[in-house]
Amino acid sequence: MSRLVVIDDEPELCENIRRLLRLPEVTVEPFTDPRAGLAHVLEHPPDALLLDIRMPGMSGEELFAKLREAHPEVPVVFLTAYGSIEGAVLAMRSGAFDYLRKPFKREDLLLAVRRALERREMEREVESLRSRLEELGEADAPCHSHSALMQAEIAKARQAAATDATILILGESGTGKELMARWIHSQSARRNAPFVPIDCTALPASLIESELFGHEKGAFTGALAPKRGLIEAAQGGTLFLDEIGDLPVDFQTKLFRFVEEREIRRVGAVEPIRVDCRILCATNQDLQAKIAQGAFREELFYRLAVVTLQLPPLRQRPEDIAALARFFIQRFARRYGKETSASPAFYEALLQRPWKGNVRELKNTIERLMVLCTGARIEASDLEREEGMARGSAEDLSLLPWREAREKYLGSFQRSYAQRLLNRNEGNVSAAAREAGVDRKTFYVLLGDERSSHSGE
Repeated sequence: MSRLVVIDDEPELCENIRRLLRLPEVTVEPFTDPRAGLAHVLEHPPDALLLDIRMPGMSGEELFAKLREAHPEVPVVFLTAYGSIEGAVLAMRSGAFDYLRKPFKREDLLLAVRRALERREMEREVESLRSRLEELGEADAPCHSHSALMQAEIAKARQAAATDATILILGESGTGKELMARWIHSQSARRNAPFVPIDCTALPASLIESELFGHEKGAFTGALAPKRGLIEAAQGGTLFLDEIGDLPVDFQTKLFRFVEEREIRRVGAVEPIRVDCRILCATNQDLQAKIAQGAFREELFYRLAVVTLQLPPLRQRPEDIAALARFFIQRFARRYGKETSASPAFYEALLQRPWKGNVRELKNTIERLMVLCTGARIEASDLEREEGMARGSAEDLSLLPWREAREKYLGSFQRSYAQRLLNRNEGNVSAAAREAGVDRKTFYVLLGDERSSHSGE
């Protein structure tokens, strides 16, 4: 249900608008006192506002300026008599959505209101998507880097994004390969179509063809209905194959045929299906070495690596560490409702760490410190204390025999590590395994759970 507020000093006009807009999806709230109307919309911003431009006590322009300062997202349609059209036009230049000249027809009123409400709904969708992107970590746009190494890769990615060229993204675990892939998609002509990420490590070898290409009814035991594959789901958009180096060699030939011809054949089907999509791939492995070992097909490598991006590890871009840390501190401050900053000494201490887990490790460290911080600032001592806790747990186990201590320490660490990842990903095992850089089966082992499924998924 959309809320429309009308502020006009003529009671008859307010009532007439209420009658004309008697729609099941819209509620109309009229005000003849501009000050009372302003107080109401400031406290309860509507989905759209119809505002008279000439009223005693407070003009529409003045009310609009106060509302825009507090709630610039509310679309405002001015109601104006013939002699005040110039004022309405000026207000539109200041950000008003539209204006209606009195007297107006019902169809003109409906059109203006519907357009204003559609505008507000579209803005809400954008806000929702932006919020979702931030939750997924995709608001950490790679273009914010200050590193010359990273900027060179970003420039190459920006050029390639404007085309449909296949891109292979290389880099250590945690360097932001999927983030870069999503950014490339967002800069491309396919940005409004699906982005379909596929974790190749999470696909069981026995089901990989069915999962990617789909299957027809009766293609195998348990195929009770036709199923569209993940590649088909990327129709018109971008297909992202993460950890492409983990695909079985025998399936790589079939994938090569798809990359070459952009056609798939569902398991059990006769006719091929044309799929129009952009292909992006990523891996933290040395594919050239795998080719030499016979573990990756050379022809597939060259079709995937039309453009190659090499994301540098965080230790090679120290100029980004402080900026990334500030970004994460601000994000988690909002998420956890804190007003926490960090001292200069803290940022200096960050530069002394090797960050073997790259940006992902930095992000997780900042989140952990923000959760546990009780003061107004994170200090270098907080970072040292975190490192000391890891050392201390090993010292406590020094009273045990080596093998027992080792098993106890590793078991405790694995369960704690996996459980924290699982909690952060809201029970989604695939997402947690992807963040850990392992497949689902290995992640269940870390949890101490040999199940092949999880209730959170």
